[in-house]
Amino acid sequence: MKYLLKIFCLLILINGDVISQGVGVGTRYDLTQKLNLGSGQFAQVFIPDYFIPPADGKYTLVFHLHSASWAAEDQVYKSNTNAVLFNIHLGSLSSPYQNYFSDQSKFNIILDTIKSVLSTNEIISEPEIKYLIITSFSAGYAGVREILKSISYYNLITAIHLADGLHCSSDPGIAVVQLQDFLRFAKDARDKKKVMLITHSSITTSGYWSTTQTADYLLNGIGADAVPVNELDEIGTMYARCDTGYFHMRRYLGNTADDHLKHLYAMHLMLETTIAILDSATTGILYNEYAPQGFFLYQNYPNPFNPVTKIKYTIPQNERRETRKVTLKIYDILGNEIATLVNEEQHLGVYEVKFDGSNLSSGVYFYSLTAGRFKSTKKLILAK
Repeated sequence: MKYLLKIFCLLILINGDVISQGVGVGTRYDLTQKLNLGSGQFAQVFIPDYFIPPADGKYTLVFHLHSASWAAEDQVYKSNTNAVLFNIHLGSLSSPYQNYFSDQSKFNIILDTIKSVLSTNEIISEPEIKYLIITSFSAGYAGVREILKSISYYNLITAIHLADGLHCSSDPGIAVVQLQDFLRFAKDARDKKKVMLITHSSITTSGYWSTTQTADYLLNGIGADAVPVNELDEIGTMYARCDTGYFHMRRYLGNTADDHLKHLYAMHLMLETTIAILDSATTGILYNEYAPQGFFLYQNYPNPFNPVTKIKYTIPQNERRETRKVTLKIYDILGNEIATLVNEEQHLGVYEVKFDGSNLSSGVYFYSLTAGRFKSTKKLILAK
């Protein structure tokens, strides 16, 4: 536990700005109050000074969990990635991340808030996530674990980076449940459908699995082996690695708090690797709006709206490549049908329709998507 206490003390210094090591230059938007975070917690959007807004509005979002703001910024800035960064820090242990993101709506609220920041401040007029890269250091993994439980969120995520931070219960039965979505993601990365990068130290733990043990579990689950190496980089001495498909794991010596933090400071290396993969990938990868992986009804944007809002949804391809009968309808709070926006056969794809509420009174309404046996309903608010 000594190394955990030291890490806790270092993070206090970091959050109190006693340590200032960041090199990132850009514009910052504090979202702490907008997301109703508590004492000692914060959230922020960072736009690097070199950021070039994409002409089509489709941008890369790096969504980071657990670190000081400057440390998260460094992974983007040092990698020179043309991306927007969102960073959330909820505390020194994993439980705050688990508790916060166990409410499945929180992740969607954050994505909507980021979208609002980008459009309201005229950074991107109609922002749409092209690549969603989830990065996590140490305790942040518990938030990633909760996010992955939603199949809709899982499908949105392009890549996951875990910097010396993936733990689970030492009870094998519980471990299987806690790691099942990470294993699924690792298998998809092996098959080049996702990207997954992991670095871990040699720190041992008591009462729960260490990052070495969880990495072993993933390697066994995807049928891969770690190859012995002896290489030196920014993190330290790498003694083994695994590269299969788009799954990459790096093992390092070191069992101190300083060794642990080096994984955070070198996260820009993982981001550089992922961007290189995305730039070079030609098949089977990740952001493919023409082959969505599942039904998904997005939250309308903007919301509240006046008088026009946009509703987006995805229709996946079935095995026989058939079209699907799709309906999208608007209802009032009493369940009365107000409008039918879509009522037709549709092929797989990502669709977006506009809804004009000019003839309606202010209030709460609902929109419902039906496609075969799939049905999803969300709330929209008209505020005149």
